[in-house]
Amino acid sequence: MFEALTSRLSEAFSALTKKRLTEANIGEALQEVQRALLDSDVAFEVVQSFIEDVKAACIGQEVFKNVQPGQQVVKIVYDQLVAILGGQQAELDAHRPLSIMLLGLQGSGKTTTAAKLALSLKKKGEQPILIACDIYRPAAVDQLKQLGHQIDIPVLAYEQLSVLEIARKALAEANSRHASVIIWDTAGRLQIDADLMAEAKQLKAELCPQETLLVMDSALGQAAVSISKTFQDEIGLSGVILTKLDGDAKGGAALSMKRSINVPIKFVGVGEKLEDLEAFYPDRLASRILGMGDVLTLVEKAQTELKQEDTQRLAKRLMDGSFDFNDFLVQIQSMEKMGMSRLTRLLPQIATLQLPSDHETIIKHQKAIVLSMTAEERSNPNLVISPYRRARILEGSGVKIADFNKLIKQFQMMKKTSRKLSKMDPARLRGMMEQMGGDRSFLNNHQDLFK
Repeated sequence: MFEALTSRLSEAFSALTKKRLTEANIGEALQEVQRALLDSDVAFEVVQSFIEDVKAACIGQEVFKNVQPGQQVVKIVYDQLVAILGGQQAELDAHRPLSIMLLGLQGSGKTTTAAKLALSLKKKGEQPILIACDIYRPAAVDQLKQLGHQIDIPVLAYEQLSVLEIARKALAEANSRHASVIIWDTAGRLQIDADLMAEAKQLKAELCPQETLLVMDSALGQAAVSISKTFQDEIGLSGVILTKLDGDAKGGAALSMKRSINVPIKFVGVGEKLEDLEAFYPDRLASRILGMGDVLTLVEKAQTELKQEDTQRLAKRLMDGSFDFNDFLVQIQSMEKMGMSRLTRLLPQIATLQLPSDHETIIKHQKAIVLSMTAEERSNPNLVISPYRRARILEGSGVKIADFNKLIKQFQMMKKTSRKLSKMDPARLRGMMEQMGGDRSFLNNHQDLFK
């Protein structure tokens, strides 16, 4: 979502790289930042206050030794981005049982988000239950039931009852089942109207939920902020869930929401799968916007998706030189499971520059090649250099010889790099790992590993 903004901000800051910070050149850079934010559909008043805060922080800033002026400006912009995004992560209320009322217009992804939220909380040890309160949209109740079945979470639904009658009956049932989190999927509308607001107010008064979350499509840009403000003024919100943050929209809603209506973003939808809901961290999104990636989310996703024993075994085999195509296949399948397009959005910009644009196709080709090998060939990589074996693998995988050669080269480079790492002084290796997590110059400083 933020690719265009990231690119334009990088260009603005690169002009300051070798200059001494002055009011004039800072002003020029911030003019470009301002244009980039406005083009990304960030609310004008938010952009204006943001630029004023950054400029005030930049002017007279002491230039630290060994730190380029442009890097100092990036740090100031980063701090201000974190501030307008909300500062710290806004967590859900600690009260249990926790009652969460979801609001939203039709098409925002509210029902799917209810299931995503339930699954996310279930993975954290909660016992969630879903309540179907949308009695107007055709098949809304059936949709929630199907989603609940997929994630093995109970759904309470009642026919021929009013919304308030459903609320009373479902609340008693949820409490009797000792649910720790109760998620209410309320009715949406095509647009805000008096009936929608009246029903939502009545339901909130009946339920007294600890959390009232608005599910909003981030693709709506400033319109999303305007709609959210109406819900906040009329009903009162404790937070917002922004959906479709993985899309091609400009991202103005995410950058404008907290400063415009003083309601924090608590979760973001980052994909179509039911697992694709993430807690919102202002500092991590600010890092991504500035092209520095989101390593913490990447690590958390890896810990969730990958088995610890598999990663430990792969690391051990890499370090002792016994890594083979079976291990390579496990690595490919892990990357597929995590989603390559998702991973690239979390990597620092310098790392994504090393990746080809068709990386997902390459992954599929590599998987086809390895699966076309025999069990003996996967265990003994030296066998595949045989012309006969190579021809058979190419025929079975349906790829070109160039794709086969690239895979072999990548595999050999991984083994070569791992051998160098295994011989390295542990202190130097630790330093490199720390640098890789927070310094863009890692690849430049350690190119000897990749020769």
